[in-house]
Amino acid sequence: MTPEPLTVALATSHTPSARRWQRVHYARNLLNYMGVTRQGIAGRQPDLIVWPEFAVGFYLEQEPALRAQLGRFARRVNASLLLGAPRMATSETGSQYYNAAYLISGNGNLLDIYDKIRLIPFAEFRPFSLPALVAHRHERPSLFTPGERLTVFDSPKGDFGVMICYEATYPHLARRLVRRGAQFLVNISSDVWFEKSGATAAQQHFSMTVFRAVETKRTLARVSTSGLSGFVDPTGRVYHLSTADTGVTIGEVVPGREMTFYTRYGDWFAWTCTGFALVAMIGPVQRPVRARSRS
Repeated sequence: MTPEPLTVALATSHTPSARRWQRVHYARNLLNYMGVTRQGIAGRQPDLIVWPEFAVGFYLEQEPALRAQLGRFARRVNASLLLGAPRMATSETGSQYYNAAYLISGNGNLLDIYDKIRLIPFAEFRPFSLPALVAHRHERPSLFTPGERLTVFDSPKGDFGVMICYEATYPHLARRLVRRGAQFLVNISSDVWFEKSGATAAQQHFSMTVFRAVETKRTLARVSTSGLSGFVDPTGRVYHLSTADTGVTIGEVVPGREMTFYTRYGDWFAWTCTGFALVAMIGPVQRPVRARSRS
């Protein structure tokens, strides 16, 4: 029986990075995203709307009025909403900051959260206690704590897993998501780093998602604040590709259930090849040279 496809809307609204983190612009930025999304899905009924990494720069738990706006928006468009935002948790050891993805249901309720596991050195954490490239502030966090739970989000038409930004370059994360039940994959990214380096870097970043889709035989949807947004089918075919930094891209996603060889066994084949290569590098055992007898 062929799984029922679901309609996914990838929405992005260009927001200058500095303005995204200013409290005075929180409501304005959110209204821009909601307005762009409503306009882009007019006449369509998506099952899932996806906003990029750090689409909003505020902590949902600390802004109840804006959080309520998100719930009302999801109810109004009658679709689940996945969005990237910072998250803060306080414990006895202090405050921990997370780069998170939130899923809000079509009835406005918060369903689940995914905290980014693989962080970027210097940009999101300081390896070996070296200086960070960006100053850390509560209003604009740059020192994050890695998440501990690989979340698979529940969806009526198919469960899915999320990779944030450069997590799409790690094959084992996509593999683990699929093994946990993800029937399609979503990659949300900011890509503000590429605004000065040009389109080539953004294209290389997007190309990583093609490998994740093929390895796991899962359709992958990707949305970025700047750069490339679109879909990749399980054979690696890219469709509905968009380079616009403001607008909505809509595509159908067919949930997958097939477990590929890589999904089942991981890097076993690669490690086997590495072993053979190491043996080959050692070289064949040379036979001892016999001394010639003198006549």
